[in-house]
Amino acid sequence: MNLTVSILGLLSTSLLGLTWWRRRELYLLPSTWILIVSALIYVVPAAIFADEVRDMSPFAVTALTYCSSFITFGLLINLIWARLPALSDLLPAIPDDSGVAIPLAQLLAVLALITVWYLLNVPLQSTGLYGVLFDPENSAQLREESLKLLTNPLLKYIYLIGFTCISPLTLCLLLSRSTELHGFKRWAILISVLGFLAFYLLLTGARVGIVNLVVVGLFYAFIRKRMHIDVRLLAVSLLIMLAVPIAISILREQGRNEATMIEYVEAIAGRVFLLPLLISGWFVEYADTHGPVGLMQALGIGENINWSNLIALEYLGRKEELTIDTVTTPTSFFFSNYLYFGWAGLLPSLLALRIIDLPMSQLRRISPVLRLPLAATLLFFSVVFVQSGFGVSLLSHGYVLLIFLVFAIRHRTSGSPVNV
Repeated sequence: MNLTVSILGLLSTSLLGLTWWRRRELYLLPSTWILIVSALIYVVPAAIFADEVRDMSPFAVTALTYCSSFITFGLLINLIWARLPALSDLLPAIPDDSGVAIPLAQLLAVLALITVWYLLNVPLQSTGLYGVLFDPENSAQLREESLKLLTNPLLKYIYLIGFTCISPLTLCLLLSRSTELHGFKRWAILISVLGFLAFYLLLTGARVGIVNLVVVGLFYAFIRKRMHIDVRLLAVSLLIMLAVPIAISILREQGRNEATMIEYVEAIAGRVFLLPLLISGWFVEYADTHGPVGLMQALGIGENINWSNLIALEYLGRKEELTIDTVTTPTSFFFSNYLYFGWAGLLPSLLALRIIDLPMSQLRRISPVLRLPLAATLLFFSVVFVQSGFGVSLLSHGYVLLIFLVFAIRHRTSGSPVNV
């Protein structure tokens, strides 16, 4: 690994340890987890697969240096300036989860309406889920159809918000609700709601939806257990996150792929840990080769260019001739900022962290019943921001909706005392 990246990696690791030791409450900030997830997705794999990274592109090293600088400066800023209420402000001494039944029912009703609207536009036999379960030979085509038949932009936008924002929040409310119940009623509600959420998330055949639920569940447990990491729960969750994509892949490709289990694991590991670094290297290479595209493009003003598609087509075509004209290769918001501004993109990226953290500091002002579910969902979005552009995560994935909910609920309860 590059010496600069190694030094920055050691420094950021030390800062993470110092944060855990001296200011552990900073692990309740989405920004801290954005920096941790960035390290796990970009820096750690680069250390493990150093030879593969060198073979990718010389620009992958520049991308790693830029990413490591972002992580190090972000952690330093959090340690020096970030302020957050203590854990006791987010959780009562004895958690009281009474009162979550109504918001849980409301969110389930919203998801049910979205599901009906979706199925009115995409017949069940044309969904990716139907292909995975009943028509594996055409599952890839059905997955494409389940997206292309969403010709209504509003439906496509609302379904995505339900996928990335409402479903994880619903799960957190469900987990809170389950603590109030016992026996058959508890399991009946858990199984029925989880089944419905799985149906909604698998409609297009996407594998990531179930993984998202596991991740937000881990964040929920992390806060609920007062920032104690349950190693057994973490191990089981990692197993589920690996097993679900493999199972869906096997169902999709049954009879048409003789890959072994190890090959499936290697394919998923490459997609999670090497593909993001390759794509980020393309963004850096484009900016260094053609020059940063500038502020107007960052603001979405001027010529309408899908940079993700343009860059992917340019660099994918270096190895083999492409027969398609559309490729989706999203990258993290801080690499998008490199495309816009070069190394100066560190500044708006670090500023973005402050904006992302904004709703977390307001949770102590809302009803204790909703603090934990909202906090866990806000932390879950750290994964979303590392995989998507800033504007896409805010608007298309629904982070703005979470911000609105936090401030709306805070305003509604501002006249009443909040006991913690």
